[in-house]
Amino acid sequence: MNAGQIVMNVLQERMESTPYTPDHFTTILVVDDDPVSQKQTAAIVEKLGYTALTADNVTACINLFSTCMIELLLLDIHEPWKSGLVNVLNHLHEHNISIPVIIISGSSDIEQAVFSMNLGAYAYLLKPVSDNRLGITIRNALTEFELRRKVTLFSAAITQLPMGVVITNDQGIIEYTNPGFTALSGYTESEVKGRSVSILKSGLQSKLFYRKFWDTINSGKIWQGELVNRKKNGELYTEYCIVCPITGPDSVILHFISIKQDITQRKKEQEALAESEQSFQELANLLLQPVFEIDLKGNIIFSNNAGLNLFGYSKEEIETGFEAIRLFAPEDRQRVLQNMAARIQGVTFDNHEYVAMKKDGSSFPILIYSEPIIRRGVPIGIRGLGLDISERKRNEEKLLELNQTLEERVRERTHELEVTHQQMILQEKLASIGQLAAGLAHEINNPINFVRINFATLREDVNDLKRLIAAYRDLFRNMDPAKPSIDTLEKLRLLEKEIDIEALLGELPELFDESKRGFERVSTILGSMRNFSFRHALDQRVPFDLNQGIRDTLVIAQNEYRYFAEVETHLEELPPVACNPEQINQVFLNLIVNCAHAIASQKRSDKGRITISSGFDTSSVWCSIADDGPGIPPVTRNRIFEPFFTTKEPGKGTGLGLSISYDIINNKHDGSLTVSCPPEGGSVFTIRLPLKVAEASNAS
Repeated sequence: MNAGQIVMNVLQERMESTPYTPDHFTTILVVDDDPVSQKQTAAIVEKLGYTALTADNVTACINLFSTCMIELLLLDIHEPWKSGLVNVLNHLHEHNISIPVIIISGSSDIEQAVFSMNLGAYAYLLKPVSDNRLGITIRNALTEFELRRKVTLFSAAITQLPMGVVITNDQGIIEYTNPGFTALSGYTESEVKGRSVSILKSGLQSKLFYRKFWDTINSGKIWQGELVNRKKNGELYTEYCIVCPITGPDSVILHFISIKQDITQRKKEQEALAESEQSFQELANLLLQPVFEIDLKGNIIFSNNAGLNLFGYSKEEIETGFEAIRLFAPEDRQRVLQNMAARIQGVTFDNHEYVAMKKDGSSFPILIYSEPIIRRGVPIGIRGLGLDISERKRNEEKLLELNQTLEERVRERTHELEVTHQQMILQEKLASIGQLAAGLAHEINNPINFVRINFATLREDVNDLKRLIAAYRDLFRNMDPAKPSIDTLEKLRLLEKEIDIEALLGELPELFDESKRGFERVSTILGSMRNFSFRHALDQRVPFDLNQGIRDTLVIAQNEYRYFAEVETHLEELPPVACNPEQINQVFLNLIVNCAHAIASQKRSDKGRITISSGFDTSSVWCSIADDGPGIPPVTRNRIFEPFFTTKEPGKGTGLGLSISYDIINNKHDGSLTVSCPPEGGSVFTIRLPLKVAEASNAS
């Protein structure tokens, strides 16, 4: 008897003891080419409590199987009888439709009945069929097919179950084993069928063990547990076994079913884990730092010797259910609990430092590193490492004192460097002014010279006028009113001709206008010098018009570029920008002079051109200073803003102009100073300053 037969017997017994109840949701297909007979049969089906579908030919019947869930087929086909029956049953077989088919026929031909049964029909009923007879046949067919379906399912489940299944009689004689048992023990079903299950005994279980085992299952209870058995090849293995009694209708035990699972590997893993835990504890005890494990309730379940010694507790005190929170100062306990919960959930956090408390009440700083203990993807506790950082804290305090001292020294040194840097800037500015001094003197001397010459000419003209006026006075004083002297008048005419009185009178306004322009030129130069030399505090920012700075710088530097280049300006009206005007003017001066020197280095027969443009957008004010000189090679271009780097001849450049300019724009004003060399030649320096609301600081 196999597993299917045993299960079928049990199911048969239970079904026979259970009254049959028609299911209204069970659908029965009535196929009859006689409309009257079809209607009568369908009515009987509905009366019996089922749902009836009807069809009058083979094609309609087959089509219904593709659209409806049909549990039973009542088939009555007359002509052609055999072909119709064959077509229907073949369709069911080819499409794996397993339902009972009941043939209803008016023919008592035995051959026809045998033919139907051979093709798989469940029953062959002769007309007329009583309601009772049809109902019993339908019920039995549905019951048997459901029973077979369950048997097939249970048999497949047991056969494919990866665990071993053994069915014995009430004396322990094996009646069935599944393939899982063969894989487990090495015995095939034919080798053990009819033999006692004792063939699996290893001899490692005592007689008392087996006595309790049989007492349990013979009392109708389920036994489950571990035992060591022996395979066919003599190899021992550990199995987890469940033995369940199978009883009959009178509650008498007929069979036992055992489900066996090989747990040899699991046992080895458990032993290996136990050894690993032992090794972990032994290794942990070698460490000088506390190592601990905490369960989900917050109790310490392990501490190495270093932890016990540090906190002053014994191993026995820890093993009796010791709350880890007791090892921390009261003010830190809430944070410890929060961090423990976060660690169990896998959340990381930065603050691992706490105040720990020993058994004697003394405290010390401790650093805790921890990770969750995960088993089969589920956290079961926390494992961690503690570091007594008392010595580190003392060193940190000493280091803090040293740092404070060092910071003071750094601040002093930084201040000294800043002063030195400002002195370098000032020296560079003074060097630039010194370089321009001769040119400025020349610029001022030109208007002063022609003013001096004009004044010499004016002195001569005034002396001539004085002579002429004196002659007129002598005439008027010595002249007889009644008779003027002809000689005296002739003398006056000759004197006017001598001094060219008409030219003299026409020359005087021009001399005064020219002298006025000279004074204005001197005034402009002096004004630009005053603007250029005015000093604000180093960190002071005032509203400043970049265009005015450009104009003043062009006046100051005119003698540097006038012989080598023409200057062309395209200055848009700009909003004031908050900056240090003297520093920005120094940048303008450095860039304009550099452009002039670059053009002069070419020794051209014609003058070059310097183009200065300015503008602004929503975020910044910009100014570009371009020249048509030789340009800057890429290698040099990458270094021009480095301190003390220069391409000029020795003695003709400090190498600080562009580096100071870069520092002023980029570092001190949060702007940008960049350089580019267009394909057509020359260089373009672009200054960009952030456009902010100008807040004058001591602008007066």
